[in-house]
Amino acid sequence: MKVRDFMTALIMTAEEDTLVVDAAKLMAAEDIGSLLITKADVLAGMITRREVIGAQLLSEESFQSLRVEDIMTTPVVTIGPEADIGQAIALMNQTGKHHIPVIEGNDIIGLVAATDIIRVLATMKLIADGAPLGED
Repeated sequence: MKVRDFMTALIMTAEEDTLVVDAAKLMAAEDIGSLLITKADVLAGMITRREVIGAQLLSEESFQSLRVEDIMTTPVVTIGPEADIGQAIALMNQTGKHHIPVIEGNDIIGLVAATDIIRVLATMKLIADGAPLGED
């Protein structure tokens, strides 16, 4: 199975000069665990809930003026849409990353998260075991 088949195509981005507090509000409102950071529509970095929480713990006063470029992970580990699920798992294991942007050319076309892979593997297991899917 290819990454294209199970990635999340609806991705959320923010420009690198976005305030962390605004990025955190967006992440909370959309119930997402990561946010891709762009500079002129090009992937520049990534933040996760972990970075946001860490930044807030340092100082509430400095948190209010902090920008995502100050806490983002860069360079970003990426994967192509034609990579298979095994390659995605290996990349996550090698890098320790649980959210990996899917890049085609220079375009961000999706995001694959560890939870996406778990969902696919669980479904494949159910199919292999002969369990009926989606039937009442």
